[in-house]
Amino acid sequence: MFGIGKRKTEGEPPAAQPAEEEKVQEAPSPAEPRTLSEEEMSEFEEYRRSKKMAELRRLLGTIDHTLLKQTATRADIRRLCEEAAENGFHSVCVQPVYVSLCAEALKNAPQVKIACVVGFPMGENVTAVKVLEAKRAVADGADEIDMVACISAIKNGNYSYVKKEIRRVVKAAKVPVKVIIETSLLTREEMIRAAVCARDAGAAFVKTSTGYFGEGAKAEDVRLLKETVKGACGVKASGGIRTAENLREMIEAGADRIGTSAGVSIAETLKSEQKR
Repeated sequence: MFGIGKRKTEGEPPAAQPAEEEKVQEAPSPAEPRTLSEEEMSEFEEYRRSKKMAELRRLLGTIDHTLLKQTATRADIRRLCEEAAENGFHSVCVQPVYVSLCAEALKNAPQVKIACVVGFPMGENVTAVKVLEAKRAVADGADEIDMVACISAIKNGNYSYVKKEIRRVVKAAKVPVKVIIETSLLTREEMIRAAVCARDAGAAFVKTSTGYFGEGAKAEDVRLLKETVKGACGVKASGGIRTAENLREMIEAGADRIGTSAGVSIAETLKSEQKR
């Protein structure tokens, strides 16, 4: 029949139109890396060298170059002073009998400090003797005092005595005082309470060990002391620190100063690493 076609069903979607061909865009090619000029490369290398040198000086500057053996001769002490000046160590640490010799040997190197031990190594002198030792050491030229706390008082729980003694030495010395608490002989609680005594009595540092008893410095003890003093004083790690690796471990644990008799060997390793 004429005029009759297929009817569009209501709601039927319109017929799909042929899709236009999609245009593919090419990803932009990555920019070619710029080659540094010879001058820029030179500046970069100089920057790297200066950063390495600054870190080397920082590490060497934490060292108290130490010689406390009773067999040390005057020649040994002079060599100790020369090594400290040549390597940029913070100080030399010696027995009271050699303080005046160090003052003479270091007269042209005032940047190297002189530290003297007091009540060393056991800490069992009466307070008046420690005070006298500290005063005499300063009179002879000491810039810092490393005193041993009364370990028996700590073990007896007599922290009032410990704090009072430290305060008297600090007052008498009038220079920075580091207080050795001999961590290897103490419990965790005793370490904390002894460190609080040193901090509250005005010590400049709390120090782990003499190096004469037990294991010496341990990283976990350094961390504990650092947490205890809360920045009110520094922490010195000493005893058994023989290598650059030992030194870094203690500094990473929180030590601000390192006491070692192996300073020259450590310095040689650090300088060798710096050249790589």
